[in-house]
Amino acid sequence: MTDEVARALSYFSMEHAAPFEARPGRGRVLLSAPHAVVQTRDGRLKPAERYTGMLCLLLNQRRRRPCLMKTRHLHDDANHDPQSPYRDTLLALCAAWDVRVVLDLHQLSPQRPMALCVGTGMGRHLSGLPQAPQVVRRAFEARGLGPVTLDDPFSGHGLCTVSHAAAQAGMCAMQLELNSALLMEDAPGERFLDVLEALDAALQGLDALVETEDGAACSLD
Repeated sequence: MTDEVARALSYFSMEHAAPFEARPGRGRVLLSAPHAVVQTRDGRLKPAERYTGMLCLLLNQRRRRPCLMKTRHLHDDANHDPQSPYRDTLLALCAAWDVRVVLDLHQLSPQRPMALCVGTGMGRHLSGLPQAPQVVRRAFEARGLGPVTLDDPFSGHGLCTVSHAAAQAGMCAMQLELNSALLMEDAPGERFLDVLEALDAALQGLDALVETEDGAACSLD
């Protein structure tokens, strides 16, 4: 583990006063990590998915990618509860920063066979960008990270998910479920830096896709 990655890991073990942290940046894709700290779902405490927060933090520090990360437990679950200050903040940021795509990061069990599941709400969350999942798939497969599945085992279609809320507000939203075995520093198949680079490539590809689609729309006006 590099010093940079170790610092990012320790960041999500610290006590933070604010429940979540927004960091501005460049581009029209917003990264989200609602489970970067422990959460409570239906009265049960669930483990943190700290590596999702680390990915957001490092991509902001390295590439100035805009992001929103959960930083303190409020006895809530921002990807499940009917009401969520985290989701409200995310939608406000999307409007303020002219966001077109939201990538909501989560972790899969290391026992799952896929490297990544791209949840699209069974296609309902893509908001005019049907090519978006393939941009993400190609970025991961180009680095030998596979297989990549679509809406299997998770589609992010629930009414109280971050991706559903973003899609309802007009964004293209995808719930990216990353296999924890690729992220954990003590896992035999750990490839954290490759995942980081794959996400960076996906963000570049999605920004290019948005620019192309916006240009095509303008030419039709």
